[in-house]
Amino acid sequence: MCDVDADKDTDQLAYLSAKELTTLFRKRAISPVEVASQLLTRINRLDGAVNAVVHDDPELTLTMARAAECRYLEGSPLSGIDGVPVTVKDLCRVAGMPLSRGSAAFDGSIPVWDDGLPIARLREAGAVFLAKTATPDSGCKVVTRSAVHGVTANPYDLSRTPGGSSGGAAAALAMGFGPLAVGTDGAGSLRIPASYTNTVALKPSYGVVPTLSHDIDMPLPVTGPMARTVEDAATMLHVMSRPDARDPFAWPVPFSLPKDLANPDLTGLHIAASPRFGTVAPLADLEVDFLVAQATTLLADAGATLSEADPVWPVNPAIPFQVLWDTAYLDAASRVDETHRHLVDPIILAAAERAQKTSAATLLAAIDGRIKLALTAAEFFTRFDLLVGPVMPIPPFSVDHDVPEGFADDDWSWCPYTYIWNMTGQPAASVPIGFTEAGLPVGVQIIGRHGEEATILRAAAAIECRRPLYRRRPPGLSMALS
Repeated sequence: MCDVDADKDTDQLAYLSAKELTTLFRKRAISPVEVASQLLTRINRLDGAVNAVVHDDPELTLTMARAAECRYLEGSPLSGIDGVPVTVKDLCRVAGMPLSRGSAAFDGSIPVWDDGLPIARLREAGAVFLAKTATPDSGCKVVTRSAVHGVTANPYDLSRTPGGSSGGAAAALAMGFGPLAVGTDGAGSLRIPASYTNTVALKPSYGVVPTLSHDIDMPLPVTGPMARTVEDAATMLHVMSRPDARDPFAWPVPFSLPKDLANPDLTGLHIAASPRFGTVAPLADLEVDFLVAQATTLLADAGATLSEADPVWPVNPAIPFQVLWDTAYLDAASRVDETHRHLVDPIILAAAERAQKTSAATLLAAIDGRIKLALTAAEFFTRFDLLVGPVMPIPPFSVDHDVPEGFADDDWSWCPYTYIWNMTGQPAASVPIGFTEAGLPVGVQIIGRHGEEATILRAAAAIECRRPLYRRRPPGLSMALS
């Protein structure tokens, strides 16, 4: 994908895709150890500009890289990502690395002894764990800020946020800290930072990626892939989706990698385009709207039939979402020892307090509302194969704030385009669509039927191959290098 040769220039290596790296590994033009070593050096040199990385372990990383190098020398790589560096959001368990969950209420200095299931799948495939990335306390915000790790900045403008809560993962990708990243998404936490950093993310259908950490608010939260290219994200999902009997909700078959991601033919697909997804949206930006609308032209050029259509929701999605979100954080807060409760992020404590005052009838009404939303979405997708529209209503905002000016820190009303699909449990991706005049990234969201991640990724690839924005380097990189 990138126009590079096999020389070992640090910046060129940093922006190679996973596919390009494994091709070079097989040719023995470069080794996994060399790549891991240079990326560790790069993190040490550049991360101060963005504060994306919260923990690295060079000994662990290089041990994994040496094992991968031996497999390539023997001609027996384990998978399409063997030897490829991966960062992991610090909400996920990685054996040998600490887990702080972005919270000052937990001791984040002690390494955990086991992998979470998505991480286990990556380890079995030979991926090299490069570092853990920043997240707000328990993933509670659409920015990446915590009492233990500080504030993460956007590589495309260091005065702006990269979004959250997988903002550390997204910023690391944009800075060239490995081609793959693990993120999580309970209300948009994969897609929001991808949209804000010119990267790709996919929130898979609930159950496609096995996990042991099912939350009380399921099917809202899932674990998914982040990358700089659609093909890399697809390859990563293929690995992470291997079934595991320890997850009672896991799908019985893994995600099948599409064969035509280089230039997909979308003939026969009927795609709906919606500028607001049928929601109440208090914020709008002309540049964002203009760029998102361009996706329809690109998809039509790939052969798809486009129609304008909005889902008509039977309830305001914000109402059940707020109740379910608060209930989830009541559960999270209850796990914290009372002596450490004052260390929990105030947003979580406020949500927990609201949930404590919520009646059983209100909770049941929220669950019923979520089911009605899911039924409405299912009916909508009997008429359309995909739905495209915005990820965020505005470009990245100030890194000094948790939300845009004029909104309370725990107010989700300003960004209503992502959490709907967590409540319906459907797959949804963010793929880069362009940049504002100020050079800020904008992503377009693609939503599909349950289990049809491949269709979403084919549409995302059709956009990407017509607008290969992954080639663009962030200005924050130059500032960090200066």
